[in-house]
Amino acid sequence: MSHPFLESCVSELRFTANDAAGRRNLREQTLSASSVREWRRHIGVLDRAGLTLPLYARLLERGEEGKLPPGAIAALERRCYDNARRMQEMLETFDEAVQALRRVEVQFVCVKGFSLIPEFLPELWQRHQIDFDVLIEGKDEARAQAALEELGYKLTAVDGGERRMRVPVTRALGHDAYVYDRQEGPAIELHSAFWENGTMDFPLRFPKDSLDHAEMHALGSVSFPRLEAPCAFLYQVLHMFRHFRGSWARPLWIYEIAAYLNRFVDDEVRWERVRALIANDERMADAVGLVLMTAREIFGCPIPAALGDIYAVAADSVVGLWVSRYAREWLLTDMPGNKLNLLLHRHFIGEEGRWRRHLADRLMPRRKRPRLCEGIDPAVEKSFRYRMANFRFQGGRLAHHFRTGVEFALAGARWKLELRARRMALGCDGPRVSEAEPMRRGAS
Repeated sequence: MSHPFLESCVSELRFTANDAAGRRNLREQTLSASSVREWRRHIGVLDRAGLTLPLYARLLERGEEGKLPPGAIAALERRCYDNARRMQEMLETFDEAVQALRRVEVQFVCVKGFSLIPEFLPELWQRHQIDFDVLIEGKDEARAQAALEELGYKLTAVDGGERRMRVPVTRALGHDAYVYDRQEGPAIELHSAFWENGTMDFPLRFPKDSLDHAEMHALGSVSFPRLEAPCAFLYQVLHMFRHFRGSWARPLWIYEIAAYLNRFVDDEVRWERVRALIANDERMADAVGLVLMTAREIFGCPIPAALGDIYAVAADSVVGLWVSRYAREWLLTDMPGNKLNLLLHRHFIGEEGRWRRHLADRLMPRRKRPRLCEGIDPAVEKSFRYRMANFRFQGGRLAHHFRTGVEFALAGARWKLELRARRMALGCDGPRVSEAEPMRRGAS
């Protein structure tokens, strides 16, 4: 179920409130009615969603911070100060990694994170992040890894085209940890492909020459290459879609996309270039349509005219039905989320056997057990205290999978009825609302 406090905060972040979703939000509890006690109890949910500081920035911009209780304002001010310091220190640490990659002549661009300022969020203090993301050529993986190892980074995991590295940490942060403390051990992800298929094997015609069209960007005294605007937007959209194909997604990511759409909606040249990256791949259009619809549903952002038909096709398909029924409930919840996105995964998986294997693996994962902290110092990992904390974490994950599995089963029954009702309403002439048609198309 979606979190009521998070819902009330999201209603303040919407760009329009005149559509049906906006009117629905107005019936929710408003922030001005929230007590200091409610803020203290639930602000951690907003922190983990990544929306605390964007919300505060919007309230400051409108001069409406006074609508909050004094205790809530104090909590937001503290987070603003702590995250500004944290992000500046992380930026300086990132600069060290940038210089190390330059020394060994690795071709790279910064993606996500710092590369999004100021187009997706206007100021650095408004964004919370925990790692750095760098896109490199596959042939440079070994050199890049070696250069970072000289700075103290250790390889913690390899997942397809992604290598995760971290300077070992001595403490594992629990679910309710204060996320704006100074970063103990910097983490970096090396991506060797613009799009990583992952377990669902979802190939896309991504721009293979994106590294050749990078642009230099500067935040303060730190400069680094990043993707040019059309590729940067598409990368962020596909990042959101990648997490849709996984388990939990931070609402911050869809808010950043909505803010970008709202800011540049009238820039026709920009969106024509984005469309050119999408136009020749029906799967890509499907993925982009889902993200556009979700951004519009949750944050009420406008859709550029050049992307209007991509949005319209998604709205007229099973994607549109899922977004209107379940996107809010899936996205606006505390981590580690729920499994309502699985209802739409069937749409994106082409072969029956592969879908069944995917579903079984997601409902009760049987692979390597998750760890409380990736990149923990080996000596700390052996300690009794850490082992007990990790044991409790894994037990909590099992309970989570059981609870969300039951929720998914109940939602699945409703979903089938909704699909059937939609087909009947269309006189059984609407193949787009059937799950089978997109699967055959994806398999071709």
